[in-house]
Amino acid sequence: MSFQDDVAILVQEGTIGVCWLVGDDQKIYYTYGDWAVDPLIPFNSFKSQDPIVGIDFGGGLRFTTIAMTPDRLITSNLGGQGHIMVAKCPKWAGCVITWSPADVEHRYAYASAARLAAKVQ
Repeated sequence: MSFQDDVAILVQEGTIGVCWLVGDDQKIYYTYGDWAVDPLIPFNSFKSQDPIVGIDFGGGLRFTTIAMTPDRLITSNLGGQGHIMVAKCPKWAGCVITWSPADVEHRYAYASAARLAAKVQ
């Protein structure tokens, strides 16, 4: 199964958390589930030219959608576990969008995930 196929399934199901982060080493890190529990593992050294370099989405309220940009971090939901990870990594900045199936931000996050996956090849 390809990276793009995996992303497509996650977007369709909307029930499992997934996270992309680009560290100082410019590697993309990929993990399922709870950020605070599951260790981040190197998925690949692929790079993305998209300004959105990290996204986390899930089907429960404990997940917060995170679209990371080079120069800002805007939090709209302080309940997400993802905020803990970002706070521990001050060199990573991001833009946080609250998870809600009815919101425009919800559709934007999916589109962003698809764009990121398409650029990682």
